[in-house]
Amino acid sequence: MTKRLLQFGLATLVFLLGWNAPAAQAQTRDSLRRVYDTRTIYGYGDKYIMGGQQLPFRKLKTEFGPGVTSDLYLQGRHDRAVSRLLGVGAVAALVGSAVLRKNQQFGGIALLVAGVGLNLGSRRFSKKSTELVDRALWLRNKDVLFGPGR
Repeated sequence: MTKRLLQFGLATLVFLLGWNAPAAQAQTRDSLRRVYDTRTIYGYGDKYIMGGQQLPFRKLKTEFGPGVTSDLYLQGRHDRAVSRLLGVGAVAALVGSAVLRKNQQFGGIALLVAGVGLNLGSRRFSKKSTELVDRALWLRNKDVLFGPGR
C-alpha cells in the first residue's frame, strides 16, 4: 500500500509542477517584454526612441551610467561634432570654389578638392559616431534586460 501511495504522491507532484511551470514562464516573459518596451532605447535614423517617446541625441547622455557605455557615447558625441564641423567646412569650401570659378580667379579647383576632402572626412566621422553610439546603446540595453555583467 505504501508503494502505491508514494507513486500517487509523485504523480501529483509532477502534475502540480507541470501545471504551474507555464504560468511562471509566461510571467517572466511578460515582465521582460514590459522592460523591453519601456526601458530599452533604439535608434530610428537620427532619432532615438525609449518607451514610445522620442529622445533627442543630447538627452541620451543621462541614460548611460559611468563606464564603457558612457565612454562610447561621449566618443560618439565628439565624433558627431567633428563631423558636423567638417560638413560646414566642406559646404563653405564648395561655395567658395563656385564663386572663384565663376569669377575666373585662381584657387577654385583647390577649394573644390578641399571641399570634397572635407566632405569625405565628415562622412567618415559620422559613420564612426553612429557605430559608437549604436554599440553603447546595445550594451546599455543588454544591461537593462539581463543585468550588468552578462
